[in-house]
Amino acid sequence: MDERRGIGARGEELAARYLTRLGWSVLARNWRCRYGELDLICRQPDGTVVVCEVKSRTGHGYGTPLEAITHAKAQRLRQLTAAWVKEHDQPVTRLRIDAVGVLWHRDGTASVTHERGIAR
Repeated sequence: MDERRGIGARGEELAARYLTRLGWSVLARNWRCRYGELDLICRQPDGTVVVCEVKSRTGHGYGTPLEAITHAKAQRLRQLTAAWVKEHDQPVTRLRIDAVGVLWHRDGTASVTHERGIAR
C-alpha cells in the first residue's frame, strides 16, 4: 500500500509540474471534504478553474492510467468540484474537469497524458 501511495504522490507532483509549465497556477492539492478528495485544483492564465484528477500506473496490467476513471468516478468529481466552489465562495465563470495520467517506466522516466473536459 505504501508503494502505491508513493507512486500516486510522485505522479501528482509530476502532474503539478507539467501543468505549471503550461502556465497554470496550482490553487490547491489534495483538497478534502466529506465526499472525497480532489487531487489538483488549478487556474489557467485565462481564469478557467480546472480540477485535475491524477492517475498513476507502473504498467498496463490494469489498463492505462486514464482508463481507471469510470463514469461513477466522473460523477464524484463533479460533486466534489461543486463542493469546492461552494466552500471557496469566489466567482468561477469557467470551470472544467481534466484528467492527467502518469505512466511510470522501468527506467524511472514517465509519460504524461492530459485529457481535457472529462466530466461533463
